[in-house]
Amino acid sequence: MQTCYRMTKHAHERSTARSIPPGIAQMILDYGISREAGDGARKFALSGESLSALRRDFGRDFPKVVESYRRRGAYVVVVADKIITVAFADRPIFN
Repeated sequence: MQTCYRMTKHAHERSTARSIPPGIAQMILDYGISREAGDGARKFALSGESLSALRRDFGRDFPKVVESYRRRGAYVVVVADKIITVAFADRPIFN
């Protein structure tokens, strides 16, 4: 079962400023992998396995739409049921 996350005002502002559409943020949450980020937060990002799952669910060409976000290191941080920020990482989040 997927969790329904609410985007905070800050996250919405960051999403707009960083050109990460809310739909991409939701896709990262639905298909990405996550790790603890401290203070009860979790950080989600797409992986190679994520793209395979997207291909399986949406067809071969669909992951091309999100591949650039993965390459640029897009990630989402959540606390409880709230998206608190979205951003691009300077270096890979997960190895």
